[in-house]
Amino acid sequence: MRRLYTGAILIVCAALLTGCWDIKDLNHRVLPIVMGISYGTSHKYRVHIQVPLPEKNRIISEVYYKEADTISKALTDIDTDIEAGIDYMHVQLIVIDRKVAEDGIEDEVAFIIRSEQIPSKVLLAITSDNIKTLLTHTGKVLQNQESALINFFNKNAGWSPEINLAFVWSTFAAIHSDTEDISIPILRSGKSTMLEFMGSAVMSKGRMKGVIQKEQSLLINLYKELFEGTVVQTAGPTSVAIVGCKNKLHTDWNGQHPRLRMNMRLSLHLIENNSELSNREIEEAFSNDIKKRYEELFHQLLLLESDALGTGQYFRNKLPFNQLPEWREKYYPQLETDIRVVSNIRNSGDITSN
Repeated sequence: MRRLYTGAILIVCAALLTGCWDIKDLNHRVLPIVMGISYGTSHKYRVHIQVPLPEKNRIISEVYYKEADTISKALTDIDTDIEAGIDYMHVQLIVIDRKVAEDGIEDEVAFIIRSEQIPSKVLLAITSDNIKTLLTHTGKVLQNQESALINFFNKNAGWSPEINLAFVWSTFAAIHSDTEDISIPILRSGKSTMLEFMGSAVMSKGRMKGVIQKEQSLLINLYKELFEGTVVQTAGPTSVAIVGCKNKLHTDWNGQHPRLRMNMRLSLHLIENNSELSNREIEEAFSNDIKKRYEELFHQLLLLESDALGTGQYFRNKLPFNQLPEWREKYYPQLETDIRVVSNIRNSGDITSN
């Protein structure tokens, strides 16, 4: 009886330890790193994937695409025609055609979140280039430098604070938020580099409403204190590097108008001074320049009906819950801003006037 009892337990354990029956060897899988979504010619979508493949002592890049009426069907068709299984959990970037973005990306982002095949932390970008051409161009760079694409968005590598980072999860949250929108970087093939950053698309409920320039994209990152490294700015004939940013926001109501009071403190390093301006005069000129840029940015976003700075988030506790859906149409167009920028040159080094 003891032997029968032990044998039964072993059989049950063996049955429970078969969870890896459907595992695929790494040599039989391909790991795409970029996906492209655009409109097709014969079907609604044309979906591209860029796959790096090892070949002898180097990496080559292949671009595959299919057209279908749904993204999932296009991906299935690509998988069907490739001799290896496709693991989409390694996708790092999804590039969306500008026409798709202008019509709205709510359905496309919802698919990515629901599919569970693609990580929600994947980055989004928009392009006006032909997606196959873009992926073929970036693939040539990846053959010589496998991590080039990652480094373009990596805060510890090639990322610059002018570039807004839009993740799938944050885009999905903004689409379904009553008080926040998002900005998505616009990219194109670089002439001497892998990619060129052309500015940012400002979104509203998942639809592209307009474009802001690279310098304005920096303001969005500074506003949210998403700042790493230094960025050279020019105040007249002088150049400074922003090495620190603290932004304090206060909200209240002026009658029926929401009012945002913004107090930003910037720490600077003096890089070049080709004028007779003193450090104090440079600080004042730079502060006035940044303040003017923020005023222009707020005005432009109001005209585009996009709260890409997410100011509505700071008024959520000041509005009844049932009035939050009215933020974009009723309250945001009446937003008043009071902006104050203070700059401080911390270290002028050995710079002298030329």
